[in-house]
Amino acid sequence: MKKYRIHPRGYALRYILGGAALILLFVFSCVYLDLDFAKFAQRLSNVPEIVSRMMHLDLSMLPEIIFQLFVSITLALLALVIGIVISFVLAAFGASNLAPHHWISQLIKGVVAVIRAVPSLVWILMVVASVGFGNSGALLGLVIMSVGFLTKAFCSVFEENGYGRIEALRSVGARWINVVIQGVANDALPGLLTWIALTIETNIATSISLGVLGISGVGNLLNRQIMKFNYPGISTIILVIFIALIIVELSVGKLKERIHEK
Repeated sequence: MKKYRIHPRGYALRYILGGAALILLFVFSCVYLDLDFAKFAQRLSNVPEIVSRMMHLDLSMLPEIIFQLFVSITLALLALVIGIVISFVLAAFGASNLAPHHWISQLIKGVVAVIRAVPSLVWILMVVASVGFGNSGALLGLVIMSVGFLTKAFCSVFEENGYGRIEALRSVGARWINVVIQGVANDALPGLLTWIALTIETNIATSISLGVLGISGVGNLLNRQIMKFNYPGISTIILVIFIALIIVELSVGKLKERIHEK
């Protein structure tokens, strides 16, 4: 009986060479970073004790935790609102089917590409270093992050909608603002809302993580408790953050379902 080859010749050899390359890369990385696995294994014995300490909650901190969580969420939502307004205007000029001139569209997309190429935490660090630690710096950093994400998303949504209506409005001499609002915005609204809903989650998570930079909010409170080794307080804050993010996730999911139903 004639045998047929299921895999191409050299199939197993490629997998062996690929696996060997990954192992060598792992070993090189460990040596280059001077990782001490012996110390890591030795410190593992502390894990049960830390976990047992974190099994207790400090409910007396709940009022302060909820207040600081409200600060973080408010900061995230305010940055989102400002970012939506700026992104809508930039996307209206940046979308290829709406831009008054092609070079304007390319310029805006280029600037947005630069913003997106730099990690959001780096932008926030740069802003905080420029304007100082505090809510103002955090707000500006979150706005930059939101604008970078939403402008690209809004441009894509605008470019996918309203081509026939845009040409019809332009043929009768409609002004540019009328073309944007009547030609694209109405059809693009569900897509815009979907991207906004996704940005809500990102902004809230980022706002909470800003505590390590000294920005007020629940992240800052968590950072202070970590510095004090207050394990019950740490557990309580993590639990509240987890519940809050689950509620946000479910709310955003419901919002997206309603948007798609319409």
